[in-house]
Amino acid sequence: MNIMFGTTEYKELIDLKPSGFYKLVSESAEHPTTSQPTQHDLLKAYEQYGTKYDEIISIHLSSELSGAYANARMAKKMFEKSNPDGAKVYLVDSLLASVPFGLVAIKAAQIAKQGLNAEAIIEKITHFMLNDDLIYFTVKDIKWLFEGGRLSKAKYFLGKLMSVNPILSLIEGKIESVGKASGIDKTLDAMLEMAIKKFDGDVSNITLHFIEAETRAEVEEFISKIKEKYPTIKIGEIFTFGGAICSHTGPGTIALAATRNFEY
Repeated sequence: MNIMFGTTEYKELIDLKPSGFYKLVSESAEHPTTSQPTQHDLLKAYEQYGTKYDEIISIHLSSELSGAYANARMAKKMFEKSNPDGAKVYLVDSLLASVPFGLVAIKAAQIAKQGLNAEAIIEKITHFMLNDDLIYFTVKDIKWLFEGGRLSKAKYFLGKLMSVNPILSLIEGKIESVGKASGIDKTLDAMLEMAIKKFDGDVSNITLHFIEAETRAEVEEFISKIKEKYPTIKIGEIFTFGGAICSHTGPGTIALAATRNFEY
């Protein structure tokens, strides 16, 4: 993904690590914006691997949030036209973002080690995406969602009027409000209970993953409370929001991702 501050453009994780992004946010008068990988960027990736392997599974950020998937479709056509004997490219719209999206790629790689072909891998990860991988998150200031084009003006003003912490999720690939609470502690508790309920109340096979945007202390405190209340639940990693996602959610964001049947 590309991140812009004014006229200066960075490629995420190549030119701009998360720590550098947060530093720029604190220093720059410009609101960061983002753009998806170009068709050329994706074509280069297909060309890099398309002569080494028989099949490529190309997994993408939700098409409801980014044009990357649409660009991948064009890049796939371009690659297959110019490389008729190259790898067959399979595209997957994850309908997810951030860590849950990344966990799909990890899951696919793990399944691939079993020797299955691309179609069988996609069948398994599709089931995982739809049934065993979810996210709830809350933002410190919903103006970031509004200015980043992820929240309508009506929803923005309604949220400002209510003065509560929104609980957001990805529903069919779109950011949707699924609840609200007063105060960050109650908000995080509500996110946890929603995740457990979504997985039928069975905590024995759930792994919780956390994503923070300059909120690591709050996340670590939250994890301590979870361990006391649910000692058998699996606690995964604490990740940091990258600049492309945080350009739309803003510093202060906390997310809880939950998976079933997943190991790192």
